[in-house]
Amino acid sequence: MSKRFKAALATLLSVPFLLAYLIWRWLPILVDYIIRHILGYESFPHSVNWLWYAILGFFSAWYIFSAIAVGGLFLAASWVYNRRKIPQPSKRTSPAVSFIVPAHNEEKTISKCIASLFKCAAAYPGYTEIIVIDDGSTDNTRKVAEATFKMNWEKWPYIKAKVISHKRRMGKAAAIKTGVNKALGKLIATVDADTWWEPDTLRRLVDRMIAENLDAVTGFIHPSDGNEDKNLYVILQQLEYSQGLGIYRCAQALGNSILVIPGPIGLYRADVLRKILSEVELKSITEDLELTLEMQKRGYKIGYEGRARSTTVAPHSFRILWGQRKRWFIGGLHNFLSLHRGLLLKRGWLALILWYSLVMGYAGALIELTATFSLPILYWFAPDRPYFLYNLILYSLIVFMVGVFQHAAALKFSYNRYNHRRLLFYTPLYPLLRYINIFARLICLIRYLMGERGIWERKDRPTIQV
Repeated sequence: MSKRFKAALATLLSVPFLLAYLIWRWLPILVDYIIRHILGYESFPHSVNWLWYAILGFFSAWYIFSAIAVGGLFLAASWVYNRRKIPQPSKRTSPAVSFIVPAHNEEKTISKCIASLFKCAAAYPGYTEIIVIDDGSTDNTRKVAEATFKMNWEKWPYIKAKVISHKRRMGKAAAIKTGVNKALGKLIATVDADTWWEPDTLRRLVDRMIAENLDAVTGFIHPSDGNEDKNLYVILQQLEYSQGLGIYRCAQALGNSILVIPGPIGLYRADVLRKILSEVELKSITEDLELTLEMQKRGYKIGYEGRARSTTVAPHSFRILWGQRKRWFIGGLHNFLSLHRGLLLKRGWLALILWYSLVMGYAGALIELTATFSLPILYWFAPDRPYFLYNLILYSLIVFMVGVFQHAAALKFSYNRYNHRRLLFYTPLYPLLRYINIFARLICLIRYLMGERGIWERKDRPTIQV
């Protein structure tokens, strides 16, 4: 980047902090004016302990800083990332690609996954192969996969596809390693068995990888219930993913600080992935996070292509969602604080992103939960209870408006529409998912400090049957 661009970028990224300061400074005055002159309530406060004001002021400042300053910083960085001019290669190339699909008891979803990969392969001019790793399934995963191959070969007989089976379950990391060792492609695409790609996804990933000389690249994930996406948990996850990918993933990519290439969609240089898997035994229950951080530690370059789209089956009940979040958070803590804690001490954007994930994810969760349960106490000791309630209502409306704005921006970046499928109307229900995450984070933090690292899969030597 040129010095002029860096200066302009620094100026743009400083705007959210200036805005946060102005809101922190003038919002209480504005709210007081509304209460007194528009709502017509005259406050008659009684004396109160200084601690009451200090606690209330801290919670207010924390929200303004985290939502306006930090959230605005990520939003601005994402906007810059999406408006960058991507260098176009002089000649479009199509290196050979191997799809690796690890699967354990996925008979219900594997057919749709494979069919989507055949369409991707058909739209891609280079060599492609699809390798399904049946990781010790006890259902009909292998039979369904082979039947799907036969159906698609009627239309695209030139596309190579096969199933490799582990006689017993070895774990996702071992399944990926098996597939990588059998792959012929110069690039390797990893795809979860409950995920399907758009027909142009592979082409877009390859083009972005070549244009920016990347070692790996990931794309957008749309959560689905596999049907009409009417499940409330899934709808709230669609809002969540649009934030996480449309804003935060783009902001991470701007500084080459992507933390995770998720299982549903990833494209790697085969030599890089093969080298890491041969030298490192993945130990955490979030193998995709661990693998990505290992790449970051070695200085590889990872990118994001939001137009490369995939759809994955998301948790559609509280029990499944709770289990997923516990796995994510325990695995994240294991990686951040143990396996890759050295990254926290490096200078650069990556360390800042890691510290943000820890501080805002866990300290922020504790502060937000404390603030929620403190409201009745703050109300009880308020010097003027009606005035406190007026303030609480007005501040809540402002919080809601900020949330709507951020979700609208995230949906625009993710789906190119400010209110994709009317998702914005579900913003009032989003705190449901937010508090599920808060409780899961705090419980996982306690369990991690007590020594728990999570149990996901066995990691024995695989027995392979082709």
